[in-house]
Amino acid sequence: MRLTTPPEFQSEAMLTGTDFALLDGLLRQEAAEHGLDLHDGHGRSTWCETEMGEFGVKRRGPDVLVFARAHRPEWLVAIQEAIGEHLAEVHPKLAERLDWSSLADVGKMPANFSLASVAGIRRISTNFLRLKLQGPDLRRLATEDSIHFRLVLPARGDRAPEWPKIGANGQVVWPKGERALHRPVFTVRNADPDAGWLETDVFLHAGGRITEWAESDAVGDVVGLSGPSGGGIPPAGRLILAGDETAYPAIARIIAARPDAVGEVWLWGAREDYPMPRTPGFSIRHLPGGAEDMQAILRTTPPAPDDFLWIAGERGEIDRLRTLLLEDGAHRRHRSHIAAYWTR
Repeated sequence: MRLTTPPEFQSEAMLTGTDFALLDGLLRQEAAEHGLDLHDGHGRSTWCETEMGEFGVKRRGPDVLVFARAHRPEWLVAIQEAIGEHLAEVHPKLAERLDWSSLADVGKMPANFSLASVAGIRRISTNFLRLKLQGPDLRRLATEDSIHFRLVLPARGDRAPEWPKIGANGQVVWPKGERALHRPVFTVRNADPDAGWLETDVFLHAGGRITEWAESDAVGDVVGLSGPSGGGIPPAGRLILAGDETAYPAIARIIAARPDAVGEVWLWGAREDYPMPRTPGFSIRHLPGGAEDMQAILRTTPPAPDDFLWIAGERGEIDRLRTLLLEDGAHRRHRSHIAAYWTR
């Protein structure tokens, strides 16, 4: 029985002739992989909670009702899109049958998508560039509830790109093939929505498409901004923050937003020159051995039950840390955000 009020913005899609156990299993796998709060409606429904809202499935005789609920309208689109993408990875034909109930905006850009231009690029450390992006409708990305977004880059040489739009089934339609858009996730490092700009930091690495683009003459280029997405600023009083270079901007954003908090920061990258904010409450240490050294530290000095763990990095390393902390160590899932940012 539900005891709380559902989020305000909602949409549904009926999948006829679909096995409930199939989608129930996918939801449970998603919750375990990302540390989400999972709710079980006694075999009749299953849903997961996130910072943006919730998503789940309900048994309807031989059919399954898929639902998305969000606290803000642009988050509803993001949750719908995530459901479609994750389902398409394992059951593409089933994903194509999702027919969302909110169809008023067919043909328009999604509510969580806008365009921006590159206003400036500057080097802030050996391996990082800071991009300044300018455009309208940035207030949705300046929240502390969800600090990430997707930087949407057209295909190389495409000067008139096709941007996403709401399709006839209520899902977001993205161009495919040669016109497919590159959509990596980044962190909003700084933002002033009233002035119409935000900044994000790019970790430079060999072979990266964003690296190649950012190091070229990209000032003036038009890009898409999709989001927000992902986790927000942890409200806990004591934090343990850790990760490799891909996590540095998010760690920096959290430290800057929580000058009242205390805790430990463990940086796994090869260099120590990223401009990490310094506050009296956080000790910041470089860990050359990366995730393996982190595991050794956590085995000898387990986190306290009230510590909030925020850790991000490569999937294999994150999986081992998640097992150590949440399964073997029995740290509470709702006191953690342990996320895979990339796969080796």
